[in-house]
Amino acid sequence: MRQLGVIRGSNAPTVRIIGGGLTGILAAFEAHRLGCRDIELHERFDQLGGSAWPRRDHGLELRADRRHFGAQGDATRTLLEANGLVFEDFENRYGSVSPAPGGDLAFTHDFEGPALRTRKLGLGPITGGSLADRIRAYPHDISGHLTRYCQWALGSWLDEVDAGAAVPLGIKRVYATEIDTCDLARAKRADPVYDSLYGIPRALWGRLQNQTASLPAGGFQTFFMRCQSALERLGVTILTSSFLSPQQAFRAREAGDIVVWAADPSPLFAPLDLEPPKRLAKSLTSYIFKARYAGPLPFHVRNFTAEGSVFRVHLYECRGQALLSAECVSEISDGELRREIHRLMSGFGGASLHLDETLSIQVEPRWSQHSLDAARKLSGLHAALTKHQGANFIAGAWEAQTLGASLSEISLSLTAALAIEQAEAVAA
Repeated sequence: MRQLGVIRGSNAPTVRIIGGGLTGILAAFEAHRLGCRDIELHERFDQLGGSAWPRRDHGLELRADRRHFGAQGDATRTLLEANGLVFEDFENRYGSVSPAPGGDLAFTHDFEGPALRTRKLGLGPITGGSLADRIRAYPHDISGHLTRYCQWALGSWLDEVDAGAAVPLGIKRVYATEIDTCDLARAKRADPVYDSLYGIPRALWGRLQNQTASLPAGGFQTFFMRCQSALERLGVTILTSSFLSPQQAFRAREAGDIVVWAADPSPLFAPLDLEPPKRLAKSLTSYIFKARYAGPLPFHVRNFTAEGSVFRVHLYECRGQALLSAECVSEISDGELRREIHRLMSGFGGASLHLDETLSIQVEPRWSQHSLDAARKLSGLHAALTKHQGANFIAGAWEAQTLGASLSEISLSLTAALAIEQAEAVAA
C-alpha cells in the first residue's frame, strides 16, 4: 500500500485511537506507517493489551483461549516485525473429536471442524443470515448433528444466532467422512459454496498454507510491553487509565481529528439514538492445569460430540512448563473434568498426558458469537457513524473474525480519511 505524505503544520490531523487492545495497537502502528505523526492511544486499563493481557500465576501465563499470529509474510505479523516485535514459529498442530457409531469417538488429525458420517453430499440453498439457515443447507444427517452441537455449545435458538458464529464455533467447514476424498475435492474445486461448507483434513487435501504459525517471543505479556515501547519510540502518546467517551470522541472528530474507535462498540449506540443489541448470554468456564505431555506443543483439540462439558482443549508451553486450558460450556467437578480431558485426548497421544495442579478457574462471557440482532444492529451502527460522523470517525472492524481482516479494514478507512485531509490541505 502506498504511504501517504505527512500532513504538516496546522492542517496535520491528530489520530486518536480509543482502545489499547490488539486492534488499537495495530491501528496505531498502521497510522504511523501511513504517515501520521500526531497519534494518541487511549486505554482504560493501566497497560496495553486489553482483554488479551494474560493473567499470570508464579510467572506462568494463563491463556484461557487459543491466540497466535500467522506465518512469516502474514500482514499483521509483518507490520509488527517492522516495528521491532519478534516472533517464534511453531508447527500448527490441531485435531477434532466427533461422534462415531456405538458411542465411540472419531479422532481427526489436521482438521479443526467436525468429521461427520454422511452418504450424501448435496447442499440446499442458504436462505437467510442465521446460523440455522447455514446449517439447514447440509444433508439431514449432518445438519441434525450440527444443530445438537450448537445448542449444546450455545444454549440458544439457532435462528437467533448470526451465521458468522460458525467460525468461532469451529463449524465453518465439515469433513464428510463417507464421501470419497477425490469426489469431495472435485466438488470443492467446482463450486465455491461446497468449498465454503465442506473441508478436508490438511494432509489429505494437500493445502499446507497454515502448517506454520507463530507466537510472540517471550510470551504475550512481554509482547504487549514491547509494543508499548515500540509505539513510544515512534512518538505515539500512550494514555493509560484513560478512556474517551463517545461524546468526547465525537467532539474531537468535529475539531478535525481522526478518531479510531477500537474499543467495545456498546457505548456508541445511545449517543446515536440506536437501540443496543441483544447479546448471547452463554458463558464459558475455563480451567487451566499444569501438565506433562510428550506430544508436540502447542496443540489444540475441539470437541464436536455435543456431550460432556469440555468445548475445547489447548495445550501450550510457558517457561518450559506445559499448561492445559480446558474451555467448558458448563462448570464441572474436578474428577469428571480430568476424565473428559483424557478421553478427548486419547486419540492424540493422551496416554502421555498427566494433569497436575489446577492453576485457575474462571467464568467469562463469550462475545465472539453474535446474535442475529447484534449483527444487524452493528451494521446499523456502522451506517449511522458514516452518516453522522463521516470518514474521520473510523469503526474498529468489530465483525472481523481475524486480526488480519481487522487490520485491512482499518487500514482502508485510515487511507480514505487521510486522503480527504490531504485534499483539503492542498485546497487550502
